[in-house]
Amino acid sequence: MRVAWIGLGHMGLPMAANVVRAGHELRVFDVRPDAAAQLVELGASVATSAADAARDAEVVGVVVLDGPQVEAVMLGPDGVFAGAGPGTVVTVHSTVHPATVDAVAAHAPAGVTVLDAPISGGVKGARAGTLCVMVGGPPDAFEHARPVLDAVGDLVVHLGARGAGLAAKLARNLIGYVSMLGAQEGRALADAAGTNPAAFAAILEHTGALSPMMRDLLSVPGGDDVYTANLGSLVELAAKDLRVTLALGDDLGVDLPATALTLDHVAFSFGAPPDANP
Repeated sequence: MRVAWIGLGHMGLPMAANVVRAGHELRVFDVRPDAAAQLVELGASVATSAADAARDAEVVGVVVLDGPQVEAVMLGPDGVFAGAGPGTVVTVHSTVHPATVDAVAAHAPAGVTVLDAPISGGVKGARAGTLCVMVGGPPDAFEHARPVLDAVGDLVVHLGARGAGLAAKLARNLIGYVSMLGAQEGRALADAAGTNPAAFAAILEHTGALSPMMRDLLSVPGGDDVYTANLGSLVELAAKDLRVTLALGDDLGVDLPATALTLDHVAFSFGAPPDANP
């Protein structure tokens, strides 16, 4: 398939690489011109703008940081919608409020469909092509984009109308982040009591108290070496996700006290200094 990819950060770059390896024809764009060097070596071409990348594409993947960035790369004279034509399906992989995707989709040109397709699995999963991809939107558009989604994830789930994917992703993140806070508190308590760290790690492993992702986060700052030098960026990303989750809870009338507490202590949850709390 002819695929465009917008955003080549820690997640977007390895995802795009897997799209190329799956045999798709890929055209990419990132605001950092040097970000695409690895993909060019794999056979991708580089666009001059999001609109240029989306021109003639059958599927456009968007992997940017937050709601304002989604709006910026989709709308405007150089945005995806300026280049996308009838039949194009845009998959938004960013973790944003469902209302953001709905607002952007309202400006889609005739024949262009927008899916929310948030991802989970971290950088490790992005590299391995083992992400969980949670999708909301029309079933026919989902099936159209499925070959590309299968290239980046090994659990690709269609959950219903647009917004359903993001609802699932935010709920999943809620559980993950709250679990991280509990893990860090438990480790602090065990350390203070003089429990051998290796023995405690073995206890957690044997009893299944932590998911594989939580084990990674406890053993390597941020769960991956790419965050070692700048854990603060991951803390800010988590805080953004938690704020969006709380906003969705408010919209749905669901009280989320553990989420609010985790936001207050999000830096500690990642093992970062307290002054890193956004």
